[in-house]
Amino acid sequence: MRIAFFTNCYKPLVNGVVTSISSLKEAYERKGNEVYIFAPRVEDYIDQEKNVFRYRSVNLTSKVKYPLPIPLSFKVKKVITEFNPDIVHIHHPFLLSSAAIMYGKKLGIPKILTLHTQYEQYAYYISPVPERVTQEAIKMIISNLAYKIDCITTPSASMKELIEDYGIKNRIEVIPNAIHLISFRENDELKRTEIKKKYNLKEDDKIILFVGRVAPEKSIDKIIKALAIIKKRSIGKEKLLIVGNGPAMDELKQLARTLKVEEDIIFAGAISYKEIKHYYKMAYVFTIASTTETFGIVTIEALASGVPVLAVKAPGAVDILTDGLDGLLVDNDTEKFADVLEKIIRKPELREKLSQGALKTSEKYSIDTISERMLNLYREVIEIKKSKTKEKKNFIKDILAINYEGKIKSEKIKL
Repeated sequence: MRIAFFTNCYKPLVNGVVTSISSLKEAYERKGNEVYIFAPRVEDYIDQEKNVFRYRSVNLTSKVKYPLPIPLSFKVKKVITEFNPDIVHIHHPFLLSSAAIMYGKKLGIPKILTLHTQYEQYAYYISPVPERVTQEAIKMIISNLAYKIDCITTPSASMKELIEDYGIKNRIEVIPNAIHLISFRENDELKRTEIKKKYNLKEDDKIILFVGRVAPEKSIDKIIKALAIIKKRSIGKEKLLIVGNGPAMDELKQLARTLKVEEDIIFAGAISYKEIKHYYKMAYVFTIASTTETFGIVTIEALASGVPVLAVKAPGAVDILTDGLDGLLVDNDTEKFADVLEKIIRKPELREKLSQGALKTSEKYSIDTISERMLNLYREVIEIKKSKTKEKKNFIKDILAINYEGKIKSEKIKL
């Protein structure tokens, strides 16, 4: 099968969407399929992998490094025409979606849209437009795009409900994100020792880990405040390790100073995807306080590493975790978050139980299994498209035949 991915972000950017797209591409190719990726150009980055084609791009905001594609490229037109894909898979409802829709229609092939994100929750990035106006515009754009799509996929049941609340009547399939489980099962003690030495971490330090973009919507401030609360209770040697970059970095560092926990927090910055698995293996517990997730790949990565997850009860987390089995779910309240964090730190036997559950839960999110589910969906919508096209051709043929026969009969009557 020949598959065309259109995405507004790809390597070297590090986020869940990029991880998902990259993992799917690799899995599809291992199974003998061809995948072309069409994405925006990133300044000073040269692609090392094959079949990645870039649109020119611009950076419209200094709040986040996120180049926006200009959806016009004669080179892409030539490439995709020669590639002649069987299906177009769109990974964002904006910008390159317009080009993807155009090519899908031109080639007469089905189009699938994956909604990875609660986009309206990120409206504040588009300044100076009022947030409420932006949120409504986003919903309208997604709703209008849906009518041009053969099928929508989303990684969680919570996100499906949200999409249906937009009034969208299209077919929506829930297909979760997935990862290469084996890579997160590796246990390189030498590498872990090296990383701990880098950050001056002791063997008996209990590492509370966060991995993700350091941005307001991730609610990392709640994790820092929870750390400050348990530190006042003097329960042990807890260290918060924050892996990632983003616009909230300076603000969070200031918060750490204000709460006098700056010596207990490590801002590691961005870490390469190849290295991140070693950070998970060092962690005692993984934390998520965000309420804007759809299906966090970092959650699956933590589970696959055998690390229990402490998360706020919110979409994404509730779709993956079972409270008391593979992690702990808590109300969106800093004090309660701190209480449960203290509970797991004080009870190593609970941590061990949750660790075993985490490994078991992660098995559902193998990239080999999930990629096959997506490929089966592709095959189904391709067949449906072919069937509808055939029906349409037969209908037109019948109409023309009726008109032709009617014309013949009319001429005979005149004679």
